[in-house]
This record gives sequence, C-alpha cells and structure tokens, in this order.
Amino acid sequence: MIPDSLKQQIDQWLDDDLNEEDQVRLQRVLESTPEVLDFLCDRALLHQMLLKSADCESIAFVAIDKPDTPASYASLPIHPASRLRLPWVWASSAAIVCLLLITLFLLPDAIASPAVIVQKTLNAFQTEIDRCYMVKVDAEVPLRRNRLLRRAIPSDSKLWVRGSQFVQTYEDIDEPIAWGRNERGAVWFTVSGETVAVFEANEIPEVLQELCELRCLQLPNLLESLLRDYELEYANREKDTQVILAKPRGNSPKLKYGAVEVEVELNSLLVRRVTLERMKDSRPVAVISFLLEKTEQQQDAFYDPQTHSKMGSQVWDSGSRPGKRAELLREFLQKLRTPLISR
Repeated sequence: MIPDSLKQQIDQWLDDDLNEEDQVRLQRVLESTPEVLDFLCDRALLHQMLLKSADCESIAFVAIDKPDTPASYASLPIHPASRLRLPWVWASSAAIVCLLLITLFLLPDAIASPAVIVQKTLNAFQTEIDRCYMVKVDAEVPLRRNRLLRRAIPSDSKLWVRGSQFVQTYEDIDEPIAWGRNERGAVWFTVSGETVAVFEANEIPEVLQELCELRCLQLPNLLESLLRDYELEYANREKDTQVILAKPRGNSPKLKYGAVEVEVELNSLLVRRVTLERMKDSRPVAVISFLLEKTEQQQDAFYDPQTHSKMGSQVWDSGSRPGKRAELLREFLQKLRTPLISR
C-alpha cells in the first residue's frame, strides 16, 4: 500500500511544487517500487484530464458572456486570470503529456526496478542461441568480500550453452576434460578423449545431476529463481549495462546459491556476467563466475561426445560392463576437482 505522504509528493511533483531533495528521494522510490511507478502513471493521467476539464470550462464561460454586437467587443471586460488561463492550461497539459510519455516509455529502462530488468531479460531469452562463457571457480571466497565487478576472470574452463544443452572443457591441465549434455538430455564425459561414459536422462546419478545444476549456466532457471526467492537491488548502473545484486529472502537452506550478481546489457538484454555464491550447509564455499565471451552458431553435433573424443574411443553406456561407468565417474570427479585444488 502506498503511503498518503508519498501520494502527496507525487501530486506535488506533477504540479512542479516539490523541492529538489524530495525529488531525489521520490526517484529512488520509483526505481525500487513498481507499484509507485504505476500510481505515478495513473496520477499523471488524472491531472491531464482535470486540466482539460478546466480548459473546457474556461471556453464555455467566454462563449456564454459573448456580447450580441461586434461593437461591444471593444468594451468587453476580460479578467486577467481568464486571459492567462487558456495558454497556461494548454502548456500544463502538454507538459503532463510529455511527463506521461517519459514515464511510460523512458522510465522503464532508465529507472525501472531490478525485478523489471530481470523479467525483461527472462522474456527476451532465446534458447536457440549458442553462448560461450569463460568460467572461474574461487573456493572459499564469499561474494560479499570479493566483489568481481569489472574484473577480468581467469578461466578455469570454457562453457558452451544452448538451451539445456552444454559442453564444458578444461584444457589447461595434464589430461584435458570435456563433458556435457546433448539434445536427448544424456550427460556424458571424457578424460583425454580416450574413453567416454554416457548416462541417459533417466539414469543420471545424483552427484552428476547436481554438478550439472551448479556448473552449467541455465539462465531461465536462474532468472526465475531470482524473481521468486531473492531481494534485488542495483550494484552498479551505467548507460549500457546494469549490475543487479540478488540476496536470498530470509534464510532458506534449500537455495543452492547465496548472493548472486547479474550484469545485463540493456540494448540486447544479454547477460554478460553472472557471479554465484555457492552455499553448503548455509555457508558460502565457493564463488562461480561466468563471463560471456561470444555468441556463435554451433553445429548440433557439437553437444555430442563424439565431437570431443578421439576417433575409435571406447564408449561406456547402460549396456556396458556393470560398475565400469561408476569407476569412470569417480575418476572424472577427481580430475575435475584437481585443477581447483591446485589453484
């Protein structure tokens, strides 16, 4: 519910009778409270309608008192207020129209609430675009103590994402690792390209499923969670980009992430950077950062294991020797953690 004092300030602003200090405070409220912005739009319309009504009354008054003979016009008394009222009304009405247009079309981008920007970004998301991110994992570094705004992100890995499909590669290690999820929803991985393990969508182990959720950026799911479970505020705002800081509402142990930062390019509504504070047992254990490097169309086969393994490599799937994939999974998880420990 909007306080009466705030409604009064909006009316004063529309009447150009609000001091500069209160104008600044009102703008901050408009930035963070969509319902106040809606009230401003409605109030601006009402002011315009009232002014137009007053304008019509002035015209009617002059018409009723019009003298019968042209000669009488010279002696017609005109009240000073009547002489000034009509131009003032039209000028004020035009100003209100301009203000309304600014409110409806410019303010949503200029001072829209963070939730509005996140919702717009979610609505504009295109699942068919291939996005390449540089990924960095900092262990034991809470986001609130190590803000990554405008910092280069040394790459631990490269991540390609298209919808729910992804491929993540680690190349700067002794045995390069690649893993991903294809169009069928099957998750696969390979170490050095020699052997490939494949888990179909209905048999993915819990530890591998959790790894998919934590390491592979699924923007629609993340943005929906931010709107539902987080308090949003601006961390930084510029002409072309806005950085939104999200903090969990309350103390929900179910959330996998603590603080989250999202950098959005306003013109394209592309997410340029995401920084996630990974939580475990209600405490931060790592910060995962995704920096958008490029968008580039990939072949459909790019998300299949054959593209990232050597010719003639052995494939282990549900029909292979029992226990073999479990052995490969343990090796894969160990290799995946090794570069993080060494850093």
